[in-house]
Amino acid sequence: MILVTGATGLVGSHLLLKLLEQDEDVVALYRSESKKETTISFIKDRMLSKKEIKIIWRKGDICNLPSLELAFEGITHLYHCAAFISFAHYKQETLMEVNQEGTTLLVNLAIKHQLKKIAYISSIAALGNDLNSDFIDESTPWNAELDHTPYAYSKFGAELEVWRGTQEGIPAVIINPGVILGTGVRGNPLELLCDQIDNRLRFFPKGTTGYVTVEDVVDVLVHLMNSEIKNERFVLVAANWSYEQMFKRIAFLKGKKPPKIALRKSWLQLFNFLEIFLSLFGKRRFMTKALIGSLCGEKKIMGTRIEEKTSFRYSEIDKYLVKNVGNPF
Repeated sequence: MILVTGATGLVGSHLLLKLLEQDEDVVALYRSESKKETTISFIKDRMLSKKEIKIIWRKGDICNLPSLELAFEGITHLYHCAAFISFAHYKQETLMEVNQEGTTLLVNLAIKHQLKKIAYISSIAALGNDLNSDFIDESTPWNAELDHTPYAYSKFGAELEVWRGTQEGIPAVIINPGVILGTGVRGNPLELLCDQIDNRLRFFPKGTTGYVTVEDVVDVLVHLMNSEIKNERFVLVAANWSYEQMFKRIAFLKGKKPPKIALRKSWLQLFNFLEIFLSLFGKRRFMTKALIGSLCGEKKIMGTRIEEKTSFRYSEIDKYLVKNVGNPF
């Protein structure tokens, strides 16, 4: 049987849908009853066939070992989609607990139960950064001397745990997707981007980041799990767009005015300095030097290796936006 963590999230719910269409035996790990019911409704709405929805739901938390022990009964394969996502400085303890320590527990259980394979969803945040290159890919080394966001540290640490599992004999694949655009789950990145336009966002960061659709992420995950490929990782980025380009495109598709004021790096640095000062008086910090670098960075993230090694081809981001903006659920 297959265990899916984060089954009620954006990737997890789409992954359940695909696995059910392929008649796989699936165990879904969940925490919230309401999100479980929402996910079931999503699957019923999206399933192409009228098959019975056969999911074994097991309530648990990736930070709670007893619940995970029960969840692993009869499991042979693991899709680890659960994650806590935040770029706030004050969330660093939660990020490390969920993303790294939770992955540690899962890998330990995978070793104990001798799973056949793990597929883990990491992030482009966990990639390295070569100061002498304009590009970032799977081979870019992690530079411990540079500042990284708490989220990046937590995902990089989680990757190390997965690699530890491979050294103990558990095959694994890791994907590093960019911003995942998708529909079906409230609070997804596409919905949040649309909300910013609806709320008349005035500012935009000057940097660039990579994007990929949730359907592409799921297709690659399943392909890698079922293939002979093991102990490798793949960046998943269909296109690199500037924040300005993305906001302008969404605004156009919604018939709204786009943000027009570019956030200068110096403004963000001043904000960071003020937050550091105010933290002396107990105010929680959000901004970090690494986050400023990310928002203002213009390096291209290369996701071409997956197309070179497999028959997979990316969906076009612009076509996806045209189809889904206005209905990001």
